[in-house]
Amino acid sequence: MSERGFRGVGRIVRFRRPLREHVARDVDDEIRFHLERRAEELVAAGSSESEAHDRARAEFGDPGRASQTLRRESGRTERRFRLAEHVGNFRRDLRHAARSLAKTPGLAWMIVGTVGLGIGATTAMFSVVHAVLLRPLPYPEADRVYRIYTDSPPYEWPFSVADYQALEEQQTRFETVAGYANVTMTLNRDEVAERLTGKTVTWSYFPLLGVSTVLGRGFTEADADPGAEPTVVVSDRLWNRFLDGDPQVIGEAVRLDGRIYTVIGVLPRNVGPLEADREFFVAAQWGPPPRRGPFFIRALGRLEPGTDPATAQEELQIINRRIFPLWEESYQNQDASWGMMDLKRQVLGDVGSTLVIVLGAVAFVLVIASVNAANLLLARVANRGRELAVRAALGASRKRLLQHLWAESTILAVCGAMLGLLVAVLGIWLIERFGADYIPRAQEIALGGPVVWFLLAITLGSALLFGLVPSVRGGRARLEQTLRSGGRTTTDAVTSRRLRRALVVAQFAIAAPLLVGAGLLLGSLARLQRVDPGFDSRNLLTAGVSLPAAAYPETTDILSFLDEAQSRIEALPGVSAVGFANGRPPDHYPMENNFDLVDRPVPAGSTEPSVPWISATPAFFGALEVPLLEGRTFDETDVAGDAAPVLIVDHTWAQRFFPGESALGRGVRQGGCPTCTPFTIVGVVGSARYTGLDDPGGGTAYWPYWPLLGTDRQGYFFMRTSVDPLSILPSMRAVVREMDPSVPVENAATMRELLRASLDTPRYLTVLLSGFAFIALLLSIIGIYGVMSHFVQRHTRDIAIRIAVGGRPARVSRTVVGRGMRLAGLGVLLGIGASFVLTRFLSALLFEVGSTDPRTFAAVPALMVGVAILACLVPAQRAAAVDPARILRED
Repeated sequence: MSERGFRGVGRIVRFRRPLREHVARDVDDEIRFHLERRAEELVAAGSSESEAHDRARAEFGDPGRASQTLRRESGRTERRFRLAEHVGNFRRDLRHAARSLAKTPGLAWMIVGTVGLGIGATTAMFSVVHAVLLRPLPYPEADRVYRIYTDSPPYEWPFSVADYQALEEQQTRFETVAGYANVTMTLNRDEVAERLTGKTVTWSYFPLLGVSTVLGRGFTEADADPGAEPTVVVSDRLWNRFLDGDPQVIGEAVRLDGRIYTVIGVLPRNVGPLEADREFFVAAQWGPPPRRGPFFIRALGRLEPGTDPATAQEELQIINRRIFPLWEESYQNQDASWGMMDLKRQVLGDVGSTLVIVLGAVAFVLVIASVNAANLLLARVANRGRELAVRAALGASRKRLLQHLWAESTILAVCGAMLGLLVAVLGIWLIERFGADYIPRAQEIALGGPVVWFLLAITLGSALLFGLVPSVRGGRARLEQTLRSGGRTTTDAVTSRRLRRALVVAQFAIAAPLLVGAGLLLGSLARLQRVDPGFDSRNLLTAGVSLPAAAYPETTDILSFLDEAQSRIEALPGVSAVGFANGRPPDHYPMENNFDLVDRPVPAGSTEPSVPWISATPAFFGALEVPLLEGRTFDETDVAGDAAPVLIVDHTWAQRFFPGESALGRGVRQGGCPTCTPFTIVGVVGSARYTGLDDPGGGTAYWPYWPLLGTDRQGYFFMRTSVDPLSILPSMRAVVREMDPSVPVENAATMRELLRASLDTPRYLTVLLSGFAFIALLLSIIGIYGVMSHFVQRHTRDIAIRIAVGGRPARVSRTVVGRGMRLAGLGVLLGIGASFVLTRFLSALLFEVGSTDPRTFAAVPALMVGVAILACLVPAQRAAAVDPARILRED
């Protein structure tokens, strides 16, 4: 320290001592001095001594209060001085720490990189969790909004028109109720025809959710009248894309599915999750229903302020029991009731647990990165033991030494936070870009206030974690021993060595559950990729079409279009077969229909079974090459106007309802129509997947497309080709455009693409968790390599002596590897034990793999031990190659 510095310290000590030790006495003496001087002046003016003292005290005021005021002011002055002193010292420590870290840039960048990546990834995932799970839905008082549904375990059915109208008329516990149904329509503008997704909503939908238009108005009761003019409210996206963002658009006409709708309103750009992915909203015009079905309306209700949800639930059940006898002929399940769930639960589905698992995995990586940083800094402190001891010998207190080390940790943490902020911004951008299809409320993810506070909190936590350990160890330097033992081969303190080893054990223990989880997901994904979809996916092209109701009002019109289209497409070069259906494997079916078996009916009032029902043309099974196992497929006799209704079921359906028997000839009566003529099963085909590759389902039923088409005007062409399927697509589009330019061809893809896309969610989750596990394993390897390298460095002299007296290098090498493997083995053992508990949270994400899969639990320890051995071999070989003569000569 310079002479100027010593003088400054002297002034500090002289100034602080009276403030700290004698301030009370000095204040009292000062007050007494002023009182005595004033009394002397009064005595000299002719007052008696007693009168003078009384008058002096009266003029001065309350001495006690004055004493307290002066003491408080003195205390404030001392605290301000101390704060200025600490800030000045810390600024000097920061400058010195920056210069010190600049001498070891590799270590500094390694710490900043690992911790920064951990902070950034954790912050990005927290932004998702905050937006999706923690933040309230962007509707006014969203906690009072509930979804209302038909509860028929294991199903949660939407409402029918009869249900919704009864709810609307009879409920008293909800401030407002509303209903909506998801729809798709074709927008025709000039020569452009595009299929868009939207909603049919009741007039009360927008008021219930508190959604206002930025132009025009929402719906009114008049718009809901069955004979009213069709009206539409458009999204901001549709307004800008197809209506040119024209503010005068209100009152204009747009053509949807060939019908003219009047634009009455435009929604704002930022809307809630129920409106985010919808382009338009049309007013529902539901007349009196003929029966209790079909079930397609999602009902919502906003509770009256102060209403207990349990009370509302009770009323819903009463209304359901009240209307059951009115519709018993078309709906016989008396066990079904009405239930309600908060809107947030409906919006999120089951994504919440997945997000929490990913956030936990990222947090594990952050902890490992911080532990790794602590280990590196602890080694740095050990190498700087002599420097710290010299500082202490020259007068630096333990507090000053700790502050100096904390300055280094602060610099590293701040740099890590800056890198983490960039990583978080990039991560949020990637999630918004590629995760919108899998993450609800993805449009709300942002780096806002709570997320920034979270980033600051984990930065502070990381700084504490990787700064506390080396700071504490650095502040406990044994000065005399350190100064006496010059040279670079000084042995660490026992406590320091144990601490570094414990950190390595912790790294392996934390990495093990991540690796086990990644291994389970990899095994699950491998099994999913081997699932037989039930058909030949090679050279198979699919494309969807939707026929406008106004242009194709009758079934014969639709059939004529499909017949001609199939004939023209099949005549294209390279096309060998063409089929059509309203569902598309592996994960799309338009309807799940309940039914009853004629010769094995369910007990009266019980829940009927339900499976996907697919309308298909006779050529559909040949085009997909779904094998016929029994009976026959559809033919021309099945589509005659007076033909008996027939049904084809798949093998899974047949085994479920007629195990060990033939299903041919059995009668099936569709739900809600007990007086209808039952279907007769005429064929059994192979089981194609419609509910996802990870769901074997309960079977699928197929009915002929023609006689039961009704208003179902959309579906998919399936084209088997002898050439590259995508090369057929332009010709297929040209055929449809030539037949009717208003019919768009949409969602075209090869079946191989669809199968791969159906696994996107489990694939992305597997890649994500595997990436985190790889990073954790890499950091653990770096940790054990660093510990063993440091061990060899600090014990070079001992190793040289051992070799000099006859020790074999191979034995020295085995000793180093053995030390490292004891640490890795203990960490792996602890981590595998924890994995048996933690992997239970992955059970719902696994397919045909148990959460305690023995192969995974055997492979992960083997992998970790193997890489740990490789990490220890490098320092072990370095130890075996020590030259005793050179080392001992240098010492």
